[in-house]
Amino acid sequence: MAGAARQAVRTTVAACAGFYLCLYGLHEPVAATYALFAAVSMAGLSHIPGTGRQRAAVLVRLLPVAWALVTAGTFLAVRTWSAVAGMLLIGFALAFVAAAGPRPAGAAPGLQLLYILPCFPPYVPGTLGARLAGATLGIALLILAETFLLPEARSRTYRELAAEAAGTAARCAAELHRAPFLLSDASTAAARAAGESLRPSRVPEAERPAGPGIRERALAHASRARSVRAAGIAAPSRSPRPA
Repeated sequence: MAGAARQAVRTTVAACAGFYLCLYGLHEPVAATYALFAAVSMAGLSHIPGTGRQRAAVLVRLLPVAWALVTAGTFLAVRTWSAVAGMLLIGFALAFVAAAGPRPAGAAPGLQLLYILPCFPPYVPGTLGARLAGATLGIALLILAETFLLPEARSRTYRELAAEAAGTAARCAAELHRAPFLLSDASTAAARAAGESLRPSRVPEAERPAGPGIRERALAHASRARSVRAAGIAAPSRSPRPA
C-alpha cells in the first residue's frame, strides 16, 4: 500500500475514533471537535517525513507544545487584537522552527492550526479542560495508529550509509596500497555507489542530516568527506605506482 494511502487510513481511523468516542460515548461535543481537529491537523494537514513509528515519536514530543498552543489560543481569543498578536508571534516562532530540520518543519502547519481553532468564537475559557482532553485524545489515537496500523519497513539511516561509505573507502585505499596498485572493477563500482548513496536526493527526507544540531552537522561533514574520498578513489591513475 502506498504511503499516502497508509496515512489516509491512519488519519481517518484516529479522527473518527476520537470524535465518536467523545460525542456519543462521553457526550462531550467540545472534546469531540478537538479530538477530530487534532488528528486531522497533525496528520492530514502536516507533512512529517519518515515511517509511522518515526512520526509517532515526533508526535509524543510535540504533545506538550499542542497543550500550550490550545491554551494560548483559548485565552488570547478574549480580544481580536490579542488573538492577532498571538498569531503573529506564534506564526513567526513556528516558521523559524523549520531551521531545526524536516520533521519540526513538517509539523509546524498542524501546530499553527491548533492555535487557530481556539481563537474562533465563542470565547469560552471554561471549556479549556474539554479542549485539552479532546486534543490529547486525538493525538494519542494518532500516535497509536501511526505505530501499529499498517507499519512500514524502516529505511536505512544516514549514519549507516555514512559508515558503509567509510568502510568502502578504507577497503579501496587498502587495495591501492597493494600491487598492482589499481582498483578492481568491483571496487571501483563500490566506491562510486558509496559516493552516490550519500547524495541528499538519494536519501529519504526523514534521514537527511538537515538540522542545526551538533550530531546532524557532524554527519553532514563526515558524509561530504566520505563522498569526496570515494569519488577520488573511484577513478585512480591506471599507471602502476613507481617503486
